[in-house]
Amino acid sequence: MNHSIRIGALGAAASCLLVSLAGCVEEPSVKPDMGPSTYDASGTMPCSAGAPTFDQACGWRVVRKPGGGAEIWISNIAVRDRPAYRVLTFSQGEFSACDGTPLRVTKDADQWTITANGQEHYRFADALITGG
Repeated sequence: MNHSIRIGALGAAASCLLVSLAGCVEEPSVKPDMGPSTYDASGTMPCSAGAPTFDQACGWRVVRKPGGGAEIWISNIAVRDRPAYRVLTFSQGEFSACDGTPLRVTKDADQWTITANGQEHYRFADALITGG
């Protein structure tokens, strides 16, 4: 990508300054407010804020990793004034929140239930992680 900025000065002697910036500007594959632009699967999952009623639907995207890991981007049910995601990492059989938020994780048959901050509740099938 090549950017040029031209600044002109008028006076007794007109002069012009040309500044060129050359370089490669990479577009990030993940934008903090929009989630990943390339992902393996997407859909909705039961979720709720406050009490674990699971009476809402939250959109999600998953990026599956080699070795059975995954990064899951879930529309954050607790944030209503702007786009926000709860980003979970699944690695070596355990979940963690990318921002360090404490999680409570349970599994019943093939259903995971994740509670973040005691206020955000998400439920999804194991197939979201495994692709099966």
